Amino acid sequence: MQTYEYGTKSTVMMREMGVQMEVGLGQECEKTGLYIDSRKDKIIKPNKEYFSSSMWAKEREDTTLYIQCRVRAWFSKRRAFKLRKMRDDKESELISRQTDLQNEEEKKRKVEIERRMKPKSGKDFDILYNELEAWRLNETKKIKASTTLNTEEKKLAL
Repeated sequence: MQTYEYGTKSTVMMREMGVQMEVGLGQECEKTGLYIDSRKDKIIKPNKEYFSSSMWAKEREDTTLYIQCRVRAWFSKRRAFKLRKMRDDKESELISRQTDLQNEEEKKRKVEIERRMKPKSGKDFDILYNELEAWRLNETKKIKASTTLNTEEKKLAL
């Protein structure tokens, strides 16, 4: 068997792609003495517009800018959400601390009122005695500083 080397690239590609080349399938040009009937010929146009390299580069740049814009918007929305969440977490933590402190103060105040209303230990009685003494001194000071009472009324009030 003898091998045949194809001379052109298109014939090599046709052979590799499995296209069988037969004699007479090519386009014959009109020439003197040869008439080719073109009534049944169809003109095939491409479906899409032709892109030049500059149009393709511009399309790529526009698409790239669009994608960059969307990605940056996505990143900024994520960052804003994180910052808002951090701010809200800090505010809620601060509010919870304040309520805890208020509850603690309220509890202490109730315990102090309970200790004054129903004293049980010696400390409780000492606290009551000191408060009573402070109240007595304050009232005495008010009576002595009063200008509406005469001396007899002051002695009677003391």
